[in-house]
Amino acid sequence: MTAPTPQAPPPTVVPSDRRDASERAATGARVASLAAELRGAGVPAGVTEQVASVVRTAGLDAVIDLGAGMLTDEQAGVVLLDALLDARRRGVGSAETAAELRAVARLQTVVRQLLSGLAMTTRTAGVGDRS
Repeated sequence: MTAPTPQAPPPTVVPSDRRDASERAATGARVASLAAELRGAGVPAGVTEQVASVVRTAGLDAVIDLGAGMLTDEQAGVVLLDALLDARRRGVGSAETAAELRAVARLQTVVRQLLSGLAMTTRTAGVGDRS
């Protein structure tokens, strides 16, 4: 009788986990950067959410074809167009791009709420200091 051949150990999951973590970090950085740019350009979270819906429905290329004029504010449209072109360069599909835009909209909302709360706290503290 011959002894069974030893089997190779299962592949380690660590490299895949590291790659996934790296991709999540890169996505998080893109989302934060775009949220900051859109906030700076005065784009409300609701507009970002609407663009995400159009990307998901009509497709990334169709929205890119609209150009910067997709938004009333040309500067804001340029910021958004650059982000969509970057997504296409990275080979990201419409559904993934829509998901990133929705994450951007959530972050825009959180930042707006934080800034509003901070402004309210500052005003309240300032009013109480006056004598």
